[in-house]
Amino acid sequence: MQYISGIQNYHNDKPTAITLGKFDGLHQGHELLIKRVERHQKNDAVDGVVFAFDMKTSDALLTNKEKARRLQNRIAYFVDCPFDESVSSMTAEDFIRDVLINRFHAKYIVVGTDFRFGFQKRGDYQMLQLYSEQYGYKVEVVEKKRYREREISSTYIKEELKKGNHELVNILLGYNYLEFKKKHFDIV
Repeated sequence: MQYISGIQNYHNDKPTAITLGKFDGLHQGHELLIKRVERHQKNDAVDGVVFAFDMKTSDALLTNKEKARRLQNRIAYFVDCPFDESVSSMTAEDFIRDVLINRFHAKYIVVGTDFRFGFQKRGDYQMLQLYSEQYGYKVEVVEKKRYREREISSTYIKEELKKGNHELVNILLGYNYLEFKKKHFDIV
């Protein structure tokens, strides 16, 4: 797997299966998206890409290097995209054309039901579906994963982490969080 920081540093002409989001913690919900990308990478002659918007928050569950470590040997590319002015001011239509099509050559786009993108978050999975025929890609929309009637989210995990409920945190993440952090402390 290649770890790439910044859209402009991604150079590959091969078609991709791409999933996009913040991917904080790489929790069980994120795994649903990533596994679909892995399946396309294996079966459809495309490179798998996890595209993570980096919001530069101080309370992130995992650093970008830790995310890359968790994705090692699973996908072709992990792209860390700083959420700077050039990205935040881009219209949703421009993002589809310039980033997903012209840069990543997307053939499969896998997103959650709450995925938003583009200036003022005007883009969503429905917009992706609207442009899919024009640009020749397929959109897969994945419902949120739930645990005991609550959607699994980074916010939920952070709440439980603050309470010291490590057993539940590990269930929601799908791996032992503290052990992972301890094991990879040297790369942080």
